[in-house]
Amino acid sequence: MENKQAKDNRKARYTRMVLRESLMELMKTKPISLISVKEICALADISRSTFYTYYADQYDLLRKTEEETLAFIDSISNKYEFYKNDKHGALQMMEEILQHVADNNKSIYVLFSENGNINFSKTLFSSMYRKNFSKFLTDKLPDEQTKEYYFMFLATGTIGIIYHWVNNGMNKSIHELAKLMINLIFQIKQ
Repeated sequence: MENKQAKDNRKARYTRMVLRESLMELMKTKPISLISVKEICALADISRSTFYTYYADQYDLLRKTEEETLAFIDSISNKYEFYKNDKHGALQMMEEILQHVADNNKSIYVLFSENGNINFSKTLFSSMYRKNFSKFLTDKLPDEQTKEYYFMFLATGTIGIIYHWVNNGMNKSIHELAKLMINLIFQIKQ
C-alpha cells in the first residue's frame, strides 16, 4: 500500500512540475491572459482532466507557482536573523537565494519578466527585507513611511540585479553577486 502511495505522490509531483514548466515556456512569449489551459496541456502532453485535478485554471497554476517560490524563499530567509551589522548571515542568505534562482533560472526569469506578475517579484523581496533587515533599521529610519520606501527600493533593486544576472547568462558567480548585493544593501543602510 505504501509503495502505491509513494508512486502516486511521485506521479503527482511530476505532473505538477511538467505543467509548471509548460506554463513558464509559454509565458516566455506571451502573458498569462493569452495562454489557455488547452495550450498548457498540449505542451505538457497531459490531458485537461488531469490538469483540472490539480488546478482551477491557468491563473491558479501561476498563483500556485508563485506561492511555492515565495514559500521556498521564505524558508531560506526564516533560517537567518540579523542584528546590527551581520553581513556574514546576510551573505549566506543571499547566496542560498541566488542558488535557488540559478537552479530555477528559467522559471524565475519568466516570473520576473514583463509577462509575469510585477507584484509577485516586489512581494518576494520586500517581505524578505522587512523580515530580516528591519531589526537593525528601526533606529536609522525616522518613520514607517520612510522604512516602506527603503524596503521598496531594496526590493526593486534586488529584482533588477537578479533579472540582469539571469538575462546575461549568470556571468558572475553566486558568491560574487551575493557579496555585491549585500555590500550595496549595507552601504545604503549607512
